[in-house]
Amino acid sequence: MSLPTLIPLADIQERLQAIFPEGLATRGALVREMAAKTVFVFLYGGMVEGTQRLLRPSHIYFFTEDQAKLSSEECRLNWLINSMKKGFRPSGIRWYADNTREPIRDETLRYGLVDIGAVSKIAGVATTSSNPIYFLRSDFAALFDPTLSGVDLEGAIEAWQKRHLSSAARARMFMLAAGKVKRADEVKVACPDGTVAKLEPGPSSQITKGVVEDFAENFLPAPALLWMSESGNKVRYHDDETAKKIGLNIDPSRVLPDVILVNVGESGEDTRLVFIEVVNSDGAMTQQRKEVFLEMARSAGFPEDQCLFGTAFEDRVHKGFTKTWPQLAWGSFAWFRSEPERIMWMFEHKFDITK
Repeated sequence: MSLPTLIPLADIQERLQAIFPEGLATRGALVREMAAKTVFVFLYGGMVEGTQRLLRPSHIYFFTEDQAKLSSEECRLNWLINSMKKGFRPSGIRWYADNTREPIRDETLRYGLVDIGAVSKIAGVATTSSNPIYFLRSDFAALFDPTLSGVDLEGAIEAWQKRHLSSAARARMFMLAAGKVKRADEVKVACPDGTVAKLEPGPSSQITKGVVEDFAENFLPAPALLWMSESGNKVRYHDDETAKKIGLNIDPSRVLPDVILVNVGESGEDTRLVFIEVVNSDGAMTQQRKEVFLEMARSAGFPEDQCLFGTAFEDRVHKGFTKTWPQLAWGSFAWFRSEPERIMWMFEHKFDITK
């Protein structure tokens, strides 16, 4: 039996996020990168219902990026045969270490994809067995057909959800998507104009809250919030009226930062535009992004020397900063939620150390 056509790993994760929207209790384990890589290996080896091909967790944590690039049917079948041999390891750097065996076996498979009906296992074999026992259910595997897109993909996902998700789960997902459920874990942001904006729970939202409430208070004498968004490009605050007063056209279809603040000065000279990116893992204010935002200000006739650009992080030792600081644009600043009254500046001009 021929192997299923592969789609990129990023597309698999995107489809998982559509298949398992918010409101599902186990969503975290079902949409993360580990789950996407698990589905990829199932598809790579053709371990789908009715094929007699089976997966074990080691197939995933021994897998490598080099192996993933060998996408011909011959290479994939050779890998499948060799992976059953004792001591076989595909060439390249492994995706995961041995200590990920339990998260893959338990969180991703046993209590994740198996419980939800996306994966099944052969009966009579212990879950902890090293033998291959898992296979992708055929109706779930069909959702990753690369020829399926747009309305057809949405229809297929909805049909699968109706078959495998309870009525209560689907009702909750709908209510959350529609914004009709009050959530105790929402991150409430007190905006300068006295309104309260609500963000999804998570580290990035906490940093955004710090930017609007703490950074603005510490560094801007007369702050106003023009724009605030979060992951997924969801707009949470947009003061179009104030933006237009200073000639700034905020077009949601364009590339925009996570937060745009303005210091409303007493005169034109002391008004400042502040573009800030929020980083928990990536997405810093790079030179390229700085130029995009600078062009936006130029288009509004706003003086370049009255524009500020920054990246907000949780802490100086947090992985978000240690990973991305080499990307920070010269002439931008870094702000840390853990040290709200301090700022780190990337000077781009000659600095007189004697002053």
